[in-house]
Amino acid sequence: MKIFSQNFEPKIPLTWVAALRIVVGLMFLLTWLPNFLDGLYTPDGLQHFFTEEFPQSENALTFYANFIEGVILPIRNVFAPFQLVAEFLLGLSILLGFLTPLASLAGIFFLLNTMMATFGHDWLWSYILPISILTVTLFTHAGRAIGVDAWLLKRFGKRNFFLW
Repeated sequence: MKIFSQNFEPKIPLTWVAALRIVVGLMFLLTWLPNFLDGLYTPDGLQHFFTEEFPQSENALTFYANFIEGVILPIRNVFAPFQLVAEFLLGLSILLGFLTPLASLAGIFFLLNTMMATFGHDWLWSYILPISILTVTLFTHAGRAIGVDAWLLKRFGKRNFFLW
């Protein structure tokens, strides 16, 4: 008796992957809002975040702590507003399934950077789990179910792998 045939391919509807994508989009936006209300997207708020909440002097990844202290904090007047807009648009794009592969890559990059910036203070799995979901949404094009990417696919076809 064969348990698996050669043609065995497990399949899951893309709708379930889209549901995970929506949860991660909500996670980004529901984290963004209190950060916005607390003033973390201002130059002073960014300084406070990296020196008081997650002091880089205690970061076990010294190369990354040096990057934050030597590159990010000196340009916090530019970086803070960029962070404000980029993080909001990232969450909105993932939530709506708009340019999902590109947004998934950006989300993975963002979460990896945040994980390194808070290393030793946060639970690693709080970053690894959404990174894993975003990796799946990247390769499955989860915006093509319950997302704007479905409309883009109908309208323009499969022209751009990293866009929709």
